[in-house]
Amino acid sequence: IVDFVPSMTRETREVETFVIGSYGFFLPHKGLLELIEAVALLRNQGELVELQMFNAEYPVPDSKILIEEAMNKIDSLNLGDLVSVCTDYFEDEVCLSKLAGVDLIVFPYQETGESSSAAVRYGLATGRPVAVTPLSIFEDVSSVVFQLPGQSPQDIADGIREIRHKLKSDNFSTCDVIGLADQWRERH
Repeated sequence: IVDFVPSMTRETREVETFVIGSYGFFLPHKGLLELIEAVALLRNQGELVELQMFNAEYPVPDSKILIEEAMNKIDSLNLGDLVSVCTDYFEDEVCLSKLAGVDLIVFPYQETGESSSAAVRYGLATGRPVAVTPLSIFEDVSSVVFQLPGQSPQDIADGIREIRHKLKSDNFSTCDVIGLADQWRERH
């Protein structure tokens, strides 16, 4: 993984908003539309959440179309104040620094033929907790990430809510995953 040392200081927030981040190229199998819908579900359930999307446009028409769909979904769900979308491509250090400021990085992938995910390694490099959908693409990091219960917007929302509450309570299993992620990062 990228050798990145996250800043020990994080921005303090006035309210207890839980900031979710997404990272990787804006492509159909990444589950980004489902993540946007999950944020709407969380908001409607009274959860204070925000989504910061760091998903660069990939130089294919599908990526541009998906970005337009995402922006339309954000508008139609009235999420303009809760979801920010950055489709610029940043150098590793810049992007990792931005990601290190969120509370949880989510990789809500849908079905894919890829055998592993380079993007999830970038998420792990930040030192922040990482959540993934239950797919074989994440098998190699399964012990160092939080697994969402499924791939639907409801499953993603339920998983994020549960992880948030575990992180707030310093749950033993949560501390275990974070500790294993720290060890994994050191080894890689």
